[in-house]
Amino acid sequence: MRTFCWHFSIMILMTVGFARKAIPFAKAFSSTSILQQKRPTFLYSTSTEQQQQVLNLLTIDKEELEQHIVAWGHPKYRAKQVWTWIHNQGVTSPKDMQNLPKELQNDLDRYTKAGSLELATELVSKDGTRKRAYRLFDGQLIESVLMPYEDGRYTACISSQAGCAMGCVFCATGQMGFARQLQPEEIYEQVARFAAELALEKKRLSNVVFMGMGEPLANYKNVAKAVHRITNDLGIGARKITISTVGVVPSIQKLTHNDDFPQIRLAVSLHCASDRERTELLPANGRYGGLDELMMALKDYVETTRRRITLEWALIAGQNDDLETAQKLGSLIKRFNIRRDMVHVNVIPLNPTGGYGGSPSSRRSVDAFCECLEKDFGITCTPRVRRGIDIDAGCGQLKSKLQREEENKKREESDNRLELVDFMHTSSPTLPVYEDDSNEEEEVEDNLSSLSLPLIDEQAIDMDSDDFDDPEFISPESLLEAERLLQLVQQAAPPHPSIKKKEETGRTTSIVDPESVQNAKRRRKKLLRNLKQIKNLRDKQRDQEWELNEEQLMKMSKEEEWKAELESIKHNLK
Repeated sequence: MRTFCWHFSIMILMTVGFARKAIPFAKAFSSTSILQQKRPTFLYSTSTEQQQQVLNLLTIDKEELEQHIVAWGHPKYRAKQVWTWIHNQGVTSPKDMQNLPKELQNDLDRYTKAGSLELATELVSKDGTRKRAYRLFDGQLIESVLMPYEDGRYTACISSQAGCAMGCVFCATGQMGFARQLQPEEIYEQVARFAAELALEKKRLSNVVFMGMGEPLANYKNVAKAVHRITNDLGIGARKITISTVGVVPSIQKLTHNDDFPQIRLAVSLHCASDRERTELLPANGRYGGLDELMMALKDYVETTRRRITLEWALIAGQNDDLETAQKLGSLIKRFNIRRDMVHVNVIPLNPTGGYGGSPSSRRSVDAFCECLEKDFGITCTPRVRRGIDIDAGCGQLKSKLQREEENKKREESDNRLELVDFMHTSSPTLPVYEDDSNEEEEVEDNLSSLSLPLIDEQAIDMDSDDFDDPEFISPESLLEAERLLQLVQQAAPPHPSIKKKEETGRTTSIVDPESVQNAKRRRKKLLRNLKQIKNLRDKQRDQEWELNEEQLMKMSKEEEWKAELESIKHNLK
Protein backbone atom coordinates (compact mmCIF):
# COMPACT_ATOMS: atom_id res chain seq x y z
CA MET A 1 0.00 0.00 0.00
CA ARG A 2 2.85 2.34 0.90
CA THR A 3 4.54 1.59 -2.45
CA PHE A 4 1.35 2.37 -4.37
CA CYS A 5 0.96 5.74 -2.61
CA TRP A 6 4.59 6.60 -3.40
CA HIS A 7 4.14 5.90 -7.14
CA PHE A 8 0.83 7.77 -7.20
CA SER A 9 2.45 10.86 -5.65
CA ILE A 10 5.24 10.81 -8.25
CA MET A 11 2.69 10.63 -11.07
CA ILE A 12 0.82 13.69 -9.68
CA LEU A 13 4.05 15.72 -9.43
CA MET A 14 5.03 14.78 -12.99
CA THR A 15 1.56 15.77 -14.26
CA VAL A 16 1.70 19.18 -12.52
CA GLY A 17 5.20 19.83 -13.86
CA PHE A 18 4.19 18.94 -17.40
CA ALA A 19 1.14 21.19 -17.16
CA ARG A 20 3.29 24.13 -16.03
CA LYS A 21 5.61 23.67 -18.99
CA ALA A 22 2.72 23.17 -21.36
CA ILE A 23 0.97 26.44 -20.47
CA PRO A 24 3.41 28.75 -22.35
CA PHE A 25 3.31 26.42 -25.34
CA ALA A 26 -0.50 26.42 -25.27
CA LYS A 27 -0.53 30.22 -25.12
CA ALA A 28 1.83 30.49 -28.03
CA PHE A 29 -0.23 28.03 -30.02
CA SER A 30 -3.41 29.92 -29.17
CA SER A 31 -1.78 33.23 -30.19
CA THR A 32 -0.63 31.76 -33.46
CA SER A 33 -4.10 30.40 -34.18
CA ILE A 34 -5.67 33.80 -33.52
CA LEU A 35 -3.05 35.43 -35.72
CA GLN A 36 -3.85 33.11 -38.56
CA GLN A 37 -7.55 33.94 -38.24
CA LYS A 38 -7.05 37.73 -38.12
CA ARG A 39 -5.67 38.83 -41.47
CA PRO A 40 -7.58 41.87 -42.69
CA THR A 41 -4.67 43.26 -44.67
CA PHE A 42 -3.75 40.73 -47.34
CA LEU A 43 -3.87 39.93 -50.99
CA TYR A 44 -4.92 36.61 -52.44
CA SER A 45 -2.49 34.98 -54.82
CA THR A 46 -4.37 32.19 -56.57
CA SER A 47 -2.57 29.34 -58.33
CA THR A 48 -3.55 25.88 -59.52
CA GLU A 49 -1.74 24.32 -56.58
CA GLN A 50 -2.70 26.48 -53.60
CA GLN A 51 -4.09 29.77 -52.42
CA GLN A 52 -1.54 31.74 -50.41
CA GLN A 53 -2.09 34.82 -48.27
CA VAL A 54 0.21 37.72 -49.13
CA LEU A 55 0.38 40.67 -46.75
CA ASN A 56 0.16 44.20 -48.11
CA LEU A 57 3.11 46.13 -46.68
CA LEU A 58 1.61 49.50 -47.61
CA THR A 59 -1.65 49.00 -45.71
CA ILE A 60 -0.81 46.66 -42.82
CA ASP A 61 -0.88 48.40 -39.41
CA LYS A 62 1.94 48.31 -36.87
CA GLU A 63 0.33 45.85 -34.47
CA GLU A 64 -0.49 43.34 -37.16
CA LEU A 65 2.98 43.66 -38.69
CA GLU A 66 4.52 42.90 -35.29
CA GLN A 67 2.32 39.82 -34.88
CA HIS A 68 3.33 38.39 -38.24
CA ILE A 69 7.03 39.04 -37.80
CA VAL A 70 6.99 37.39 -34.36
CA ALA A 71 5.02 34.45 -35.80
CA TRP A 72 7.75 34.02 -38.43
CA GLY A 73 10.27 33.64 -35.60
CA HIS A 74 11.88 37.10 -35.61
CA PRO A 75 12.25 39.60 -32.74
CA LYS A 76 9.42 42.10 -32.26
CA TYR A 77 11.66 45.13 -32.78
CA ARG A 78 12.21 44.10 -36.41
CA ALA A 79 8.66 45.25 -37.18
CA LYS A 80 9.58 48.81 -36.23
CA GLN A 81 12.56 48.65 -38.58
CA VAL A 82 10.37 47.47 -41.46
CA TRP A 83 7.80 50.16 -40.68
CA THR A 84 10.49 52.86 -40.68
CA TRP A 85 11.86 51.71 -44.03
CA ILE A 86 8.42 51.89 -45.66
CA HIS A 87 6.83 54.99 -44.15
CA ASN A 88 9.82 57.17 -43.26
CA GLN A 89 12.25 56.35 -46.06
CA GLY A 90 9.89 55.17 -48.81
CA VAL A 91 11.65 51.82 -49.32
CA THR A 92 9.19 49.04 -50.18
CA SER A 93 11.53 46.33 -51.46
CA PRO A 94 12.72 44.02 -48.63
CA LYS A 95 16.08 43.52 -50.36
CA ASP A 96 16.78 47.24 -49.97
CA MET A 97 16.10 47.23 -46.20
CA GLN A 98 19.76 47.00 -45.32
CA ASN A 99 19.59 46.50 -41.54
CA LEU A 100 17.34 43.43 -41.78
CA PRO A 101 18.76 39.90 -41.59
CA LYS A 102 18.64 37.80 -44.74
CA GLU A 103 16.08 35.42 -43.25
CA LEU A 104 13.60 38.23 -42.59
CA GLN A 105 14.16 39.69 -46.04
CA ASN A 106 13.35 36.28 -47.52
CA ASP A 107 10.19 35.98 -45.41
CA LEU A 108 9.05 39.43 -46.49
CA ASP A 109 9.74 38.54 -50.12
CA ARG A 110 7.71 35.37 -49.74
CA TYR A 111 4.74 36.57 -47.69
CA THR A 112 4.35 40.27 -48.54
CA LYS A 113 3.77 42.63 -51.42
CA ALA A 114 4.07 46.41 -51.66
CA GLY A 115 0.52 47.30 -52.59
CA SER A 116 -2.59 45.74 -54.08
CA LEU A 117 -3.42 48.49 -56.60
CA GLU A 118 -2.23 47.67 -60.11
CA LEU A 119 -1.01 50.73 -61.98
CA ALA A 120 -2.98 50.82 -65.25
CA THR A 121 -1.48 54.05 -66.55
CA GLU A 122 0.20 57.24 -65.37
CA LEU A 123 0.33 60.66 -67.00
CA VAL A 124 2.58 63.56 -66.01
CA SER A 125 1.55 67.13 -66.78
CA LYS A 126 3.87 69.94 -67.77
CA ASP A 127 2.98 71.59 -64.43
CA GLY A 128 4.27 68.51 -62.56
CA THR A 129 0.86 67.01 -61.76
CA ARG A 130 0.87 63.22 -61.79
CA LYS A 131 -2.36 61.38 -62.52
CA ARG A 132 -2.75 57.62 -62.17
CA ALA A 133 -5.39 55.07 -62.95
CA TYR A 134 -5.28 51.99 -60.72
CA ARG A 135 -6.92 48.68 -61.52
CA LEU A 136 -8.47 46.95 -58.51
CA PHE A 137 -8.59 43.20 -57.86
CA ASP A 138 -12.01 42.94 -59.53
CA GLY A 139 -11.04 44.94 -62.61
CA GLN A 140 -12.56 48.26 -61.52
CA LEU A 141 -10.58 51.43 -62.26
CA ILE A 142 -10.02 54.34 -59.88
CA GLU A 143 -7.95 57.51 -60.13
CA SER A 144 -5.44 59.32 -57.90
CA VAL A 145 -3.64 62.60 -58.52
CA LEU A 146 -0.51 64.10 -56.93
CA MET A 147 -0.28 67.88 -57.26
CA PRO A 148 2.94 69.80 -56.48
CA TYR A 149 2.86 73.49 -55.57
CA GLU A 150 5.49 76.21 -55.80
CA ASP A 151 5.63 76.63 -52.01
CA GLY A 152 6.78 73.01 -51.61
CA ARG A 153 3.43 71.47 -50.71
CA TYR A 154 2.29 68.17 -52.19
CA THR A 155 -1.41 67.35 -52.24
CA ALA A 156 -2.90 63.93 -52.99
CA CYS A 157 -6.38 63.85 -54.52
CA ILE A 158 -7.86 60.39 -53.96
CA SER A 159 -10.97 58.35 -54.77
CA SER A 160 -13.45 56.90 -52.29
CA GLN A 161 -15.67 54.91 -54.67
CA ALA A 162 -15.34 53.09 -57.98
CA GLY A 163 -17.67 55.31 -59.98
CA CYS A 164 -20.30 57.56 -58.42
CA ALA A 165 -24.06 57.44 -57.91
CA MET A 166 -24.61 61.20 -57.59
CA GLY A 167 -25.00 61.71 -61.35
CA CYS A 168 -23.51 65.22 -61.67
CA VAL A 169 -23.94 65.96 -65.36
CA PHE A 170 -20.67 67.90 -65.82
CA CYS A 171 -18.52 65.29 -64.03
CA ALA A 172 -16.91 62.42 -65.96
CA THR A 173 -17.29 60.10 -62.95
CA GLY A 174 -20.95 60.99 -62.52
CA GLN A 175 -21.54 60.17 -66.17
CA MET A 176 -20.16 56.63 -65.80
CA GLY A 177 -22.33 55.58 -62.84
CA PHE A 178 -21.61 53.69 -59.63
CA ALA A 179 -19.72 50.38 -59.40
CA ARG A 180 -18.89 49.76 -55.72
CA GLN A 181 -17.55 51.19 -52.46
CA LEU A 182 -13.81 51.23 -51.90
CA GLN A 183 -12.54 49.41 -48.83
CA PRO A 184 -10.53 51.35 -46.21
CA GLU A 185 -7.28 49.70 -47.36
CA GLU A 186 -7.94 50.67 -51.00
CA ILE A 187 -8.51 54.30 -49.98
CA TYR A 188 -5.54 54.41 -47.61
CA GLU A 189 -3.15 52.80 -50.09
CA GLN A 190 -3.63 55.61 -52.60
CA VAL A 191 -2.23 58.02 -50.01
CA ALA A 192 0.43 55.63 -48.69
CA ARG A 193 1.87 55.11 -52.19
CA PHE A 194 2.33 58.83 -52.81
CA ALA A 195 3.73 59.31 -49.29
CA ALA A 196 6.29 56.51 -49.74
CA GLU A 197 7.40 57.75 -53.17
CA LEU A 198 7.86 61.29 -51.88
CA ALA A 199 9.78 60.00 -48.84
CA LEU A 200 12.16 58.24 -51.22
CA GLU A 201 12.83 61.67 -52.77
CA LYS A 202 13.29 63.22 -49.29
CA LYS A 203 9.97 65.04 -49.66
CA ARG A 204 6.74 64.89 -47.69
CA LEU A 205 3.07 64.57 -48.57
CA SER A 206 1.42 67.52 -46.85
CA ASN A 207 -2.28 67.47 -47.80
CA VAL A 208 -4.99 65.01 -48.80
CA VAL A 209 -8.27 65.90 -50.51
CA PHE A 210 -11.16 63.49 -51.09
CA MET A 211 -12.05 65.06 -54.43
CA GLY A 212 -11.38 62.11 -56.69
CA MET A 213 -13.90 59.56 -57.89
CA GLY A 214 -16.95 58.95 -55.75
CA GLU A 215 -18.93 60.61 -52.95
CA PRO A 216 -16.92 60.23 -49.70
CA LEU A 217 -19.90 60.74 -47.37
CA ALA A 218 -21.80 57.98 -49.18
CA ASN A 219 -19.00 55.64 -48.08
CA TYR A 220 -18.93 57.08 -44.57
CA LYS A 221 -17.55 54.21 -42.46
CA ASN A 222 -14.78 53.16 -44.84
CA VAL A 223 -13.66 56.75 -45.41
CA ALA A 224 -13.61 57.35 -41.64
CA LYS A 225 -11.36 54.33 -41.11
CA ALA A 226 -9.05 55.44 -43.91
CA VAL A 227 -8.81 58.98 -42.46
CA HIS A 228 -7.77 57.58 -39.08
CA ARG A 229 -5.05 55.52 -40.76
CA ILE A 230 -3.84 58.56 -42.71
CA THR A 231 -3.54 60.68 -39.56
CA ASN A 232 -2.17 57.98 -37.24
CA ASP A 233 0.11 55.98 -39.53
CA LEU A 234 1.26 58.60 -42.04
CA GLY A 235 1.35 61.56 -39.66
CA ILE A 236 -0.77 63.88 -41.84
CA GLY A 237 -2.77 66.22 -39.61
CA ALA A 238 -6.56 66.09 -39.77
CA ARG A 239 -6.67 69.79 -40.63
CA LYS A 240 -4.67 68.96 -43.75
CA ILE A 241 -7.40 66.58 -44.94
CA THR A 242 -10.43 67.86 -46.87
CA ILE A 243 -13.56 65.83 -47.58
CA SER A 244 -15.64 67.12 -50.48
CA THR A 245 -19.33 66.21 -50.69
CA VAL A 246 -22.15 66.94 -53.10
CA GLY A 247 -24.33 67.51 -50.03
CA VAL A 248 -25.29 64.20 -48.40
CA VAL A 249 -27.27 65.88 -45.61
CA PRO A 250 -27.65 62.86 -43.24
CA SER A 251 -23.89 62.26 -43.32
CA ILE A 252 -23.15 65.96 -42.75
CA GLN A 253 -25.40 65.84 -39.68
CA LYS A 254 -23.60 62.71 -38.50
CA LEU A 255 -20.27 64.39 -39.12
CA THR A 256 -21.42 67.37 -37.05
CA HIS A 257 -22.36 65.50 -33.89
CA ASN A 258 -19.86 62.59 -33.93
CA ASP A 259 -16.10 62.44 -33.68
CA ASP A 260 -15.67 60.16 -36.69
CA PHE A 261 -13.71 62.86 -38.56
CA PRO A 262 -12.14 65.08 -35.88
CA GLN A 263 -10.77 68.39 -37.18
CA ILE A 264 -11.04 67.55 -40.90
CA ARG A 265 -12.09 70.25 -43.36
CA LEU A 266 -15.46 70.05 -45.09
CA ALA A 267 -16.05 71.22 -48.67
CA VAL A 268 -19.45 71.21 -50.40
CA SER A 269 -19.91 71.15 -54.17
CA LEU A 270 -22.62 73.81 -54.45
CA HIS A 271 -22.37 75.19 -58.02
CA CYS A 272 -25.88 76.70 -58.08
CA ALA A 273 -27.91 79.04 -55.85
CA SER A 274 -31.41 77.81 -56.73
CA ASP A 275 -32.98 74.36 -56.40
CA ARG A 276 -34.13 74.19 -60.01
CA GLU A 277 -30.69 74.94 -61.45
CA ARG A 278 -28.85 72.78 -58.93
CA THR A 279 -31.08 69.75 -59.50
CA GLU A 280 -30.44 70.02 -63.23
CA LEU A 281 -26.67 69.93 -62.70
CA LEU A 282 -26.63 67.75 -59.56
CA PRO A 283 -29.61 65.34 -59.50
CA ALA A 284 -28.73 64.34 -55.91
CA ASN A 285 -29.87 67.81 -54.76
CA GLY A 286 -33.52 66.77 -54.66
CA ARG A 287 -32.68 63.40 -53.15
CA TYR A 288 -31.36 65.04 -49.96
CA GLY A 289 -34.03 67.72 -49.52
CA GLY A 290 -32.72 70.52 -51.69
CA LEU A 291 -30.76 73.65 -50.84
CA ASP A 292 -32.78 74.53 -47.71
CA GLU A 293 -31.93 71.24 -45.99
CA LEU A 294 -28.31 71.50 -47.09
CA MET A 295 -27.81 75.09 -45.90
CA MET A 296 -29.43 74.34 -42.51
CA ALA A 297 -27.12 71.35 -42.08
CA LEU A 298 -24.10 73.54 -42.93
CA LYS A 299 -25.22 76.23 -40.46
CA ASP A 300 -25.49 73.58 -37.73
CA TYR A 301 -22.05 72.21 -38.69
CA VAL A 302 -20.39 75.64 -38.42
CA GLU A 303 -22.03 76.52 -35.10
CA THR A 304 -21.38 73.11 -33.51
CA THR A 305 -17.84 72.38 -34.69
CA ARG A 306 -16.69 76.01 -35.05
CA ARG A 307 -14.91 74.96 -38.21
CA ARG A 308 -14.91 76.86 -41.48
CA ILE A 309 -16.61 75.39 -44.55
CA THR A 310 -15.67 75.70 -48.20
CA LEU A 311 -18.30 76.09 -50.93
CA GLU A 312 -17.01 74.81 -54.28
CA TRP A 313 -18.28 76.45 -57.43
CA ALA A 314 -17.47 75.23 -60.94
CA LEU A 315 -17.86 78.28 -63.19
CA ILE A 316 -19.63 77.41 -66.44
CA ALA A 317 -19.59 80.09 -69.12
CA GLY A 318 -23.00 81.71 -69.58
CA GLN A 319 -24.68 79.52 -66.97
CA ASN A 320 -23.52 80.27 -63.42
CA ASP A 321 -20.70 82.78 -63.80
CA ASP A 322 -22.47 86.14 -64.09
CA LEU A 323 -22.89 88.86 -61.47
CA GLU A 324 -26.57 88.03 -60.95
CA THR A 325 -25.64 84.47 -59.94
CA ALA A 326 -22.94 85.77 -57.59
CA GLN A 327 -25.60 87.99 -55.95
CA LYS A 328 -27.89 84.96 -55.53
CA LEU A 329 -25.11 82.97 -53.86
CA GLY A 330 -24.32 85.80 -51.45
CA SER A 331 -27.98 86.20 -50.61
CA LEU A 332 -28.37 82.46 -50.02
CA ILE A 333 -25.57 82.45 -47.43
CA LYS A 334 -26.97 85.62 -45.81
CA ARG A 335 -30.52 84.22 -45.67
CA PHE A 336 -29.44 81.26 -43.53
CA ASN A 337 -27.41 83.55 -41.29
CA ILE A 338 -24.18 81.60 -41.68
CA ARG A 339 -21.25 83.58 -40.34
CA ARG A 340 -19.47 85.14 -43.31
CA ASP A 341 -16.03 84.65 -41.76
CA MET A 342 -16.78 80.90 -41.52
CA VAL A 343 -17.52 80.52 -45.24
CA HIS A 344 -14.99 80.41 -48.04
CA VAL A 345 -16.08 80.20 -51.69
CA ASN A 346 -13.63 78.38 -53.96
CA VAL A 347 -14.33 78.89 -57.67
CA ILE A 348 -12.73 77.00 -60.53
CA PRO A 349 -13.45 77.22 -64.27
CA LEU A 350 -15.19 74.09 -65.50
CA ASN A 351 -12.97 71.21 -66.55
CA PRO A 352 -14.66 70.14 -69.83
CA THR A 353 -15.69 66.50 -70.30
CA GLY A 354 -16.86 64.66 -73.37
CA GLY A 355 -20.34 64.04 -71.97
CA TYR A 356 -21.16 67.66 -71.15
CA GLY A 357 -21.35 70.60 -73.53
CA GLY A 358 -20.51 73.42 -71.11
CA SER A 359 -17.30 75.43 -71.37
CA PRO A 360 -15.09 77.10 -68.72
CA SER A 361 -15.57 80.73 -67.80
CA SER A 362 -13.13 83.42 -68.88
CA ARG A 363 -10.63 84.96 -66.52
CA ARG A 364 -12.59 88.21 -66.54
CA SER A 365 -15.79 86.45 -65.46
CA VAL A 366 -13.94 84.61 -62.68
CA ASP A 367 -12.49 87.84 -61.28
CA ALA A 368 -15.84 89.65 -61.48
CA PHE A 369 -17.64 86.79 -59.68
CA CYS A 370 -15.16 86.81 -56.81
CA GLU A 371 -15.12 90.60 -56.56
CA CYS A 372 -18.91 90.69 -56.21
CA LEU A 373 -18.93 88.24 -53.29
CA GLU A 374 -16.11 89.98 -51.47
CA LYS A 375 -17.25 93.60 -51.91
CA ASP A 376 -21.02 93.17 -51.65
CA PHE A 377 -21.22 90.41 -49.04
CA GLY A 378 -17.85 90.25 -47.31
CA ILE A 379 -17.40 86.59 -48.28
CA THR A 380 -13.91 85.39 -49.09
CA CYS A 381 -13.69 84.00 -52.63
CA THR A 382 -10.58 82.68 -54.34
CA PRO A 383 -10.10 81.12 -57.77
CA ARG A 384 -8.52 77.69 -57.83
CA VAL A 385 -5.91 77.06 -60.48
CA ARG A 386 -6.80 74.21 -62.80
CA ARG A 387 -4.01 71.67 -62.76
CA GLY A 388 -3.17 68.84 -65.15
CA ILE A 389 -5.44 70.11 -67.92
CA ASP A 390 -3.14 68.60 -70.54
CA ILE A 391 -3.41 65.10 -69.00
CA ASP A 392 -7.18 64.82 -68.32
CA ALA A 393 -6.65 65.39 -64.60
CA GLY A 394 -10.33 66.12 -63.94
CA CYS A 395 -12.28 63.60 -61.88
CA GLY A 396 -13.01 60.45 -63.91
CA GLN A 397 -11.55 61.70 -67.19
CA LEU A 398 -8.60 59.31 -67.32
CA LYS A 399 -10.76 56.31 -66.43
CA SER A 400 -13.24 57.26 -69.15
CA LYS A 401 -10.41 57.50 -71.66
CA LEU A 402 -9.04 54.08 -70.66
CA GLN A 403 -12.48 52.49 -70.83
CA ARG A 404 -13.05 53.87 -74.34
CA GLU A 405 -9.69 52.52 -75.48
CA GLU A 406 -10.42 49.10 -73.97
CA GLU A 407 -13.89 49.00 -75.53
CA ASN A 408 -12.49 49.94 -78.95
CA LYS A 409 -9.85 47.22 -78.62
CA LYS A 410 -12.45 44.60 -77.67
CA ARG A 411 -14.69 45.72 -80.52
CA GLU A 412 -11.80 45.46 -82.97
CA GLU A 413 -10.88 41.99 -81.73
CA SER A 414 -14.51 40.90 -81.97
CA ASP A 415 -14.79 42.26 -85.51
CA ASN A 416 -11.61 40.45 -86.53
CA ARG A 417 -12.91 37.21 -85.07
CA LEU A 418 -16.24 37.51 -86.85
CA GLU A 419 -14.44 38.39 -90.07
CA LEU A 420 -12.36 35.24 -89.78
CA VAL A 421 -15.48 33.13 -89.18
CA ASP A 422 -17.15 34.68 -92.23
CA PHE A 423 -14.03 33.97 -94.23
CA MET A 424 -14.26 30.27 -93.41
CA HIS A 425 -18.00 29.88 -94.01
CA THR A 426 -18.95 32.28 -96.80
CA SER A 427 -19.28 31.15 -100.39
CA SER A 428 -17.52 33.05 -103.17
CA PRO A 429 -19.62 35.73 -104.84
CA THR A 430 -18.62 37.63 -107.94
CA LEU A 431 -16.11 40.35 -107.20
CA PRO A 432 -17.47 43.84 -107.91
CA VAL A 433 -15.48 46.45 -109.81
CA TYR A 434 -15.26 50.11 -108.84
CA GLU A 435 -12.91 52.97 -109.52
CA ASP A 436 -9.70 53.23 -107.51
CA ASP A 437 -7.46 56.17 -108.27
CA SER A 438 -5.03 55.61 -105.39
CA ASN A 439 -1.33 54.89 -105.83
CA GLU A 440 -1.44 51.85 -103.57
CA GLU A 441 -1.03 49.47 -106.51
CA GLU A 442 2.49 50.69 -107.20
CA GLU A 443 3.40 50.12 -103.53
CA VAL A 444 2.04 46.58 -103.69
CA GLU A 445 3.95 45.90 -106.91
CA ASP A 446 7.22 47.19 -105.44
CA ASN A 447 6.89 44.98 -102.40
CA LEU A 448 6.10 41.92 -104.54
CA SER A 449 8.84 42.49 -107.13
CA SER A 450 11.21 40.11 -105.34
CA LEU A 451 8.78 37.18 -105.52
CA SER A 452 9.39 34.48 -108.10
CA LEU A 453 6.23 32.41 -108.00
CA PRO A 454 5.03 30.05 -110.78
CA LEU A 455 2.08 30.97 -112.96
CA ILE A 456 -1.37 29.44 -112.85
CA ASP A 457 -4.51 30.08 -114.77
CA GLU A 458 -6.93 32.63 -113.38
CA GLN A 459 -9.44 30.19 -111.88
CA ALA A 460 -9.66 30.87 -108.13
CA ILE A 461 -12.18 31.51 -105.39
CA ASP A 462 -13.34 35.13 -104.99
CA MET A 463 -13.97 36.44 -101.49
CA ASP A 464 -16.43 39.04 -100.17
CA SER A 465 -15.87 42.56 -101.40
CA ASP A 466 -16.21 43.77 -97.79
CA ASP A 467 -12.72 42.44 -97.19
CA PHE A 468 -11.41 45.43 -99.15
CA ASP A 469 -12.85 47.88 -96.66
CA ASP A 470 -10.07 47.56 -94.08
CA PRO A 471 -7.34 50.08 -95.05
CA GLU A 472 -4.85 48.52 -92.65
CA PHE A 473 -4.03 45.64 -94.95
CA ILE A 474 -2.40 47.93 -97.52
CA SER A 475 0.09 49.31 -94.99
CA PRO A 476 3.78 48.61 -95.70
CA GLU A 477 4.03 46.40 -92.61
CA SER A 478 1.12 44.23 -93.75
CA LEU A 479 2.54 43.91 -97.25
CA LEU A 480 5.89 42.80 -95.90
CA GLU A 481 4.12 40.26 -93.72
CA ALA A 482 2.27 38.93 -96.76
CA GLU A 483 5.54 38.66 -98.66
CA ARG A 484 7.12 36.73 -95.80
CA LEU A 485 4.11 34.41 -95.66
CA LEU A 486 4.28 33.67 -99.39
CA GLN A 487 7.97 32.83 -99.16
CA LEU A 488 7.36 30.47 -96.22
CA VAL A 489 4.52 28.74 -98.07
CA GLN A 490 6.64 28.36 -101.18
CA GLN A 491 9.45 26.73 -99.22
CA ALA A 492 7.26 24.43 -97.13
CA ALA A 493 4.55 23.30 -99.54
CA PRO A 494 5.02 21.13 -102.70
CA PRO A 495 4.07 22.88 -105.95
CA HIS A 496 0.51 22.44 -107.18
CA PRO A 497 0.20 20.15 -110.27
CA SER A 498 -1.25 22.99 -112.33
CA ILE A 499 1.84 25.12 -111.75
CA LYS A 500 4.08 23.05 -114.03
CA LYS A 501 1.39 23.08 -116.65
CA LYS A 502 1.32 26.86 -116.66
CA GLU A 503 5.09 27.09 -116.67
CA GLU A 504 5.17 24.99 -119.82
CA THR A 505 2.70 27.26 -121.62
CA GLY A 506 5.00 30.25 -121.06
CA ARG A 507 2.11 32.69 -120.95
CA THR A 508 3.21 36.32 -121.44
CA THR A 509 -0.12 38.08 -121.84
CA SER A 510 -0.34 41.68 -120.59
CA ILE A 511 -3.51 43.48 -119.44
CA VAL A 512 -4.00 46.84 -121.13
CA ASP A 513 -7.76 47.41 -121.11
CA PRO A 514 -8.58 50.03 -118.35
CA GLU A 515 -11.50 48.07 -116.92
CA SER A 516 -9.48 44.86 -116.85
CA VAL A 517 -6.60 46.68 -115.17
CA GLN A 518 -8.93 47.84 -112.38
CA ASN A 519 -10.27 44.30 -112.03
CA ALA A 520 -6.75 42.90 -111.78
CA LYS A 521 -5.65 45.44 -109.21
CA ARG A 522 -8.68 44.72 -107.07
CA ARG A 523 -8.06 41.02 -107.35
CA ARG A 524 -4.45 41.47 -106.32
CA LYS A 525 -5.50 43.26 -103.14
CA LYS A 526 -8.03 40.54 -102.48
CA LEU A 527 -5.46 37.77 -102.75
CA LEU A 528 -3.10 39.52 -100.36
CA ARG A 529 -5.89 39.82 -97.83
CA ASN A 530 -6.92 36.20 -98.22
CA LEU A 531 -3.39 34.98 -97.64
CA LYS A 532 -3.11 37.12 -94.52
CA GLN A 533 -6.35 35.64 -93.19
CA ILE A 534 -5.10 32.14 -93.87
CA LYS A 535 -2.06 32.90 -91.74
CA ASN A 536 -4.36 33.97 -88.89
CA LEU A 537 -6.36 30.81 -89.34
CA ARG A 538 -3.24 28.66 -89.19
CA ASP A 539 -2.16 30.48 -86.01
CA LYS A 540 -5.53 29.79 -84.41
CA GLN A 541 -5.31 26.16 -85.45
CA ARG A 542 -1.80 25.86 -84.06
CA ASP A 543 -2.85 27.40 -80.74
CA GLN A 544 -5.81 24.97 -80.62
CA GLU A 545 -8.30 27.83 -80.46
CA TRP A 546 -10.16 26.64 -83.54
CA GLU A 547 -11.21 23.19 -84.66
CA LEU A 548 -11.45 23.27 -88.45
CA ASN A 549 -14.04 21.29 -90.38
CA GLU A 550 -13.60 19.72 -93.82
CA GLU A 551 -14.94 22.73 -95.68
CA GLN A 552 -12.52 25.06 -93.91
CA LEU A 553 -9.59 22.76 -94.59
CA MET A 554 -10.57 22.61 -98.25
CA LYS A 555 -10.57 26.40 -98.49
CA MET A 556 -7.17 26.54 -96.84
CA SER A 557 -5.90 24.17 -99.53
CA LYS A 558 -6.53 26.97 -102.06
CA GLU A 559 -3.54 28.79 -100.64
CA GLU A 560 -1.17 27.47 -103.28
CA GLU A 561 -3.50 28.47 -106.09
CA TRP A 562 -3.98 31.97 -104.69
CA LYS A 563 -0.28 32.66 -104.44
CA ALA A 564 0.19 31.48 -108.00
CA GLU A 565 -2.66 33.66 -109.18
CA LEU A 566 -1.12 36.60 -107.37
CA GLU A 567 2.10 36.22 -109.27
CA SER A 568 0.16 35.82 -112.52
CA ILE A 569 -1.65 39.11 -111.96
CA LYS A 570 1.60 40.85 -111.11
CA HIS A 571 3.16 39.53 -114.27
CA ASN A 572 0.24 40.49 -116.50
CA LEU A 573 0.05 44.02 -115.12
CA LYS A 574 3.58 44.84 -116.30
